[in-house]
Amino acid sequence: MKTLGNIYLLLLVALFSACNDPYEDSTYQVYDMNPVSSYLETRSDEFSEWITVLKYADLFNAVNQASSYFTVLVPTNEAVRSFYTKKNVSSIQELGKDYARSLAEYHIVNDSINLNTFVQGGKLEAKTLSDDYLSVSFDESSEAGGFNSIYVNKEAHVKELAIQVSNGYVYVLNDVMSPLVESLYERISESSNKYSIFVDALEQTSWKDSLSTIYDEIRQEDNTVIQQKRNYTLLAVSDDTYRSEGVTSVADLAAKVGAIGTDYKDKANELFRYVAYHVIGGSYSVFDFNNFSGGATTRLWTTKADAVLEASMQSGNKLYFNYKGEIDGQSVKAMFVEDGSDVQAKNGILHEIDSWLPLWESEIPVRVEWDFADYEEVASWVNGGYGDPDQKYQTADEKERQSDVSSLSCYTVDARSTLTSLDGQNGGYYRVGYATPKTKGSDWINCKNTDHIYLNLGYNGSVTMKTPILIAGKYKVTLKVTYAKSMDFMRTMTSGSNGGKIKFTFDDDTDTDVEVPIYASITANELGRYDVVIYDEIEFSKTKVHSMKMLVADPAASSHNKFRIQLDYMTFEPIIEDE
Repeated sequence: MKTLGNIYLLLLVALFSACNDPYEDSTYQVYDMNPVSSYLETRSDEFSEWITVLKYADLFNAVNQASSYFTVLVPTNEAVRSFYTKKNVSSIQELGKDYARSLAEYHIVNDSINLNTFVQGGKLEAKTLSDDYLSVSFDESSEAGGFNSIYVNKEAHVKELAIQVSNGYVYVLNDVMSPLVESLYERISESSNKYSIFVDALEQTSWKDSLSTIYDEIRQEDNTVIQQKRNYTLLAVSDDTYRSEGVTSVADLAAKVGAIGTDYKDKANELFRYVAYHVIGGSYSVFDFNNFSGGATTRLWTTKADAVLEASMQSGNKLYFNYKGEIDGQSVKAMFVEDGSDVQAKNGILHEIDSWLPLWESEIPVRVEWDFADYEEVASWVNGGYGDPDQKYQTADEKERQSDVSSLSCYTVDARSTLTSLDGQNGGYYRVGYATPKTKGSDWINCKNTDHIYLNLGYNGSVTMKTPILIAGKYKVTLKVTYAKSMDFMRTMTSGSNGGKIKFTFDDDTDTDVEVPIYASITANELGRYDVVIYDEIEFSKTKVHSMKMLVADPAASSHNKFRIQLDYMTFEPIIEDE
């Protein structure tokens, strides 16, 4: 997959924020292929309306650059005219310049997406110029089937696939996609006649405020302020589903969940917790929920109630939430309602479910894989370009890339002196770095989610993180580390190193303290990923999110200029004892 270099990205930032198209009257040609706009002009009888949109939005010549790569989704003339009819206008000018730019940017992906990648389905890895993700799905009910049943955002049918041009690809649409300008709360409020009880519950518990926020302003150490995008996944319940449970109002719902008092904004109130149980941090499509790793059929999701939501694949490849859940002898399992799911908003995705989904937690531990970089905050930071501007979250590239994530709140860092350079862009390593591998020649391409983190904290430096939610029980805990040949002194415990010893502690409980030289068991100086057992057995008495502290207990962390700790993920394997 082709990506932009730093200089081109800077040019694009200036370009797309400008009022006028700086490439007006410029044309580009590479060999015998046309770039995007020139190609569209060769088919102007089919795309003249969209050409007008691009020109009015000052993006027509921008997507014609030979030095940059794009994937442009182009609606046909008929699709554009149908869109105007829905909007009660006859031209793009009637919708205004700002709307035209949002509309055009929503149809342009700042990357080159080939056919094989596109038809894999699910969320596309690269974002649009409007800072949104698009998703690809297949209409299984379509008689045509195959490539004739592909949709983008369940809104636009793809008529022609992956037309290669000199600077990317063109996909032809039979429909225009509406740009994402609404928050999740605004999206669900549009269907308030369908979700009136749930919407009222969002308002009375103050979740309306969170779901209305698209960007947070984060002040950095140098007092600069950056915008960091929020994303949520909302599991909504319709009025019809509530009525089937005898619920016709928020008061009925509060009584059903056992809420005491009417201060529903209190985080300890059961109505607040019920609504929070329907909110997951991050933007996850139906495709994402159906994606289980390593042959697993069960996955735990951490909700904003800090309670576990169990997703499992049952017979017939059917996905359920809390499949074995029962309250007072009644099943509380839930499934997606297909027609009401994958509704995208600017700050997340809305799904309808077919059950009222009360708070219920399984007592049977399941295997959990914890990717140390799998935090929405990291995704937002990296994709926002605040680290390496060419790096994409959980995506390999032609070269290894890294971003400084030390300041993010998901990592509580206590750093000490180190001889290892802190300049991550020039051979050094950040205090906490987020790294993605190159596409060829590296075993690290096999890292979970195609990424890993590293630590350059110095001797007795530490980092503390929150785990995914774990069901109470006993576990064997294994760490997957990444290793490079330059770390051989750690493997052989020479040059003052004790093997990269780390002290692990859960929930500030010294009874859980254990020190492990995580590189000492590697038998050969070969780049790769290696398993290290941290706990043969550890017991968690409560189902919850835990804190884990890793303290670097190797003196070489402050005395050797190649010292760093590299981590992929950690597994918690349940220990099931026979009764």
